[in-house]
Amino acid sequence: MKVGDPIQCPHCGADSFLKKESVMDGWTKIGEVLKCASCSAVIANVQEPKPETKKTSEAAERLKHFLGAEEDEPVRLSLDPTDKRFCKDCVNLIQHPFVLRCALDGRAVNPMDDCDRFQAR
Repeated sequence: MKVGDPIQCPHCGADSFLKKESVMDGWTKIGEVLKCASCSAVIANVQEPKPETKKTSEAAERLKHFLGAEEDEPVRLSLDPTDKRFCKDCVNLIQHPFVLRCALDGRAVNPMDDCDRFQAR
């Protein structure tokens, strides 16, 4: 059985079709069931195919080999103060509810823009 198949519902006896609904536990999805579109009675549970982990791991290994990254290396970022030159931290930012502007040239800016004329607050 699949979604949209015509059925005669064993619960209500109506000629109907199947619809798929998610079974939830709070905000967590537990599974899916097929229900009658007329009376919403559960007809069957949906069995999802299990993903093949071997095929996924082989693809990941080929990608690592292609990129030349044989070992998993942690990503390290070092941001010194000269890299943090965002408009949101600049003394020249004019804040307004509708548009943010630069006091130096009057143009509209994004909070995460940066420029050479940055002055820290």
